Amino acid sequence: MANGTISMDEVVQSTLKGIIKSHKEYMKWSDGEWLWNAPEYFITVKIAEKIAKLEKSKFITMEDNVHYILGHANAKGSGKVHSDIRKDGRFDIVLWWAGGNPRAVIEVKNGVNSYNKIESDIARIKEVLKRKQVDSEIQFGLIAFYISQQYKDSAESKLKKQIDHIFDEAKSSMGTDLKIQQYGQEYISCEDDKNAYCPVVFLIKRYT
Repeated sequence: MANGTISMDEVVQSTLKGIIKSHKEYMKWSDGEWLWNAPEYFITVKIAEKIAKLEKSKFITMEDNVHYILGHANAKGSGKVHSDIRKDGRFDIVLWWAGGNPRAVIEVKNGVNSYNKIESDIARIKEVLKRKQVDSEIQFGLIAFYISQQYKDSAESKLKKQIDHIFDEAKSSMGTDLKIQQYGQEYISCEDDKNAYCPVVFLIKRYT
């Protein structure tokens, strides 16, 4: 029987492991193709599988309606919903409290090479967390992405710098109400000093 609440760190680590599993499985299936060639939804499913296997109290849904989730999280209320939330869209993955309210939203991206690729997802999570903060059950959000790059040399160190640059841009957009943390660089894989990939997660939550 599942007991206890999943920690944010467990969610983050399961998400990173889901991206790694996606890369390894797709390479096996495709006879060597890297994950950036795969459909984004493949990564989303593998992340959801990893989180689902955590034997703690929770449930998860995929491609859930944003308007529906805001309502169940007590985050809708009255007043216009910020356009960055894209209320008629869908969240890639939603983690729910065992009691039946949404706890976290996860957005997934493949083939990220710049902040622009995740900018709209960062904006969405920011506005979701800022909305109806006193009543909202939504505790945090994740941007999860796969990044790979080919360089002439020093691939690992150059990929680290690229990830840090993306993170710095994301951090500068947070304002004073939210904080963001980066995870995943410990899992960088560099096969020949020219080709490297990394699973990355940015955790966004309120200061309070």
